[in-house]
Amino acid sequence: MDISDIYLSIGQKRNISHFANIVRIAKSDLEISTEEVEMLSRIAKKYNISNDRFKQILRNPESIPTLAHLEFEERVERLYELLEMVEIDHKIEKREVNMLRKIVTGLAFPLQSVDKIVDHSIATDIEETDMEEFKSGMYKLLNLKFH
Repeated sequence: MDISDIYLSIGQKRNISHFANIVRIAKSDLEISTEEVEMLSRIAKKYNISNDRFKQILRNPESIPTLAHLEFEERVERLYELLEMVEIDHKIEKREVNMLRKIVTGLAFPLQSVDKIVDHSIATDIEETDMEEFKSGMYKLLNLKFH
């Protein structure tokens, strides 16, 4: 992160970190499809990421650390968006799954459950599963109470 980042709120830092993780997924198969670029643009707007910051992160997402200090529900919501990027081009590449596994670990999901979480996520048809249904399934998978 550069010097201007010290003035960002924690919420903005979390959003930038999450956006960088989504870019990592998009770039993990060594090409960014048109669908992925469109999704990245939508997400950048959603998180108020400037065009300059967008380009910077697109060039080098590794320069942005993953922030794991999130409530469990927020981590699951972030995972859902990451999964949308994995599935946006209707091809799930091994490199994307490996990157997803690294990010899930970085988001501080229980280490003993990372493989189970990723496998469950990849098996989910994101086009047929909304956010609430995905969260509910994740809570059940990990034997947690969903509110």
